[in-house]
Amino acid sequence: MEDYRVSASAQNGTRGLVLKLGIFSRASLLWAGISLVTYTEPLTVFTLVLLWIGVLRLSPSRQRRWLTISLGLASAVAWPPFEYILSRPLEGAYRLRPFQPVAGLDAIVVFGSAVSPAQFERPYPRPDYETFTRCEHAAWIHRLTALPVLVSGGTGGDPSPPIAATMRELLVSAGVPPGMIWMEDRSHSTHENASFSAQVLRNHGAGSVALVVDARSMPRAAACLRHEGIQVVAAPSRFFYLSSHFEDWIPGWKAIRGNEITLHESVGLLWYRLRGWI
Repeated sequence: MEDYRVSASAQNGTRGLVLKLGIFSRASLLWAGISLVTYTEPLTVFTLVLLWIGVLRLSPSRQRRWLTISLGLASAVAWPPFEYILSRPLEGAYRLRPFQPVAGLDAIVVFGSAVSPAQFERPYPRPDYETFTRCEHAAWIHRLTALPVLVSGGTGGDPSPPIAATMRELLVSAGVPPGMIWMEDRSHSTHENASFSAQVLRNHGAGSVALVVDARSMPRAAACLRHEGIQVVAAPSRFFYLSSHFEDWIPGWKAIRGNEITLHESVGLLWYRLRGWI
């Protein structure tokens, strides 16, 4: 469903970063090149099969028709090909290829996603997979361009440090010199990411940037930055696409989660237009 293959050089740097920060989710381990036993998660399929058996055993009635329609919609939402179709309006404008630097760029901008605060068994903050992959992609672009990187993300109100601080640690561990990292640590939304980042960029005389977020979040994030007067070149860190893997063709929770993100971004675009933020 998602491609975790990276170059050998990226794997070497990221493997040490994953182990250093204790990011041991399945996705991060795959990203680090650490072998895992793969398996299919059957609970969603098993549940849907039982529900379909129950509905089809009902006597024909108006209630059965409504249950069939409802269960059909639920099955579609959990089906990866349906997620792929729904994500096309958001991701379709961007080409699925490695980022190609263009002349005139002044900086790389990375919007954070989320960071879990420290816990008893883990006394350090931990970035989610989205934040991790965005920072890794930004570090790779930095190695191509030697451009400074602006990380953007505030705190959620808990005692953990701002998202930008954790992102800075990720970039430093990935080889970006500390002096080449700018921080914006006040934002709590994509609108604020763009607004506060634009202020930092203007202070540094930067007006054209490569923006790093996942492809599904790119339309809203890029529109917000452009609304602030910043020229944006999209540098998506991750796309959704289907593979030949069996798991990509059966219903599962990942597709439900993906469709939630698609809905969030689609509603967000509408809301931001109504508010005049894009």
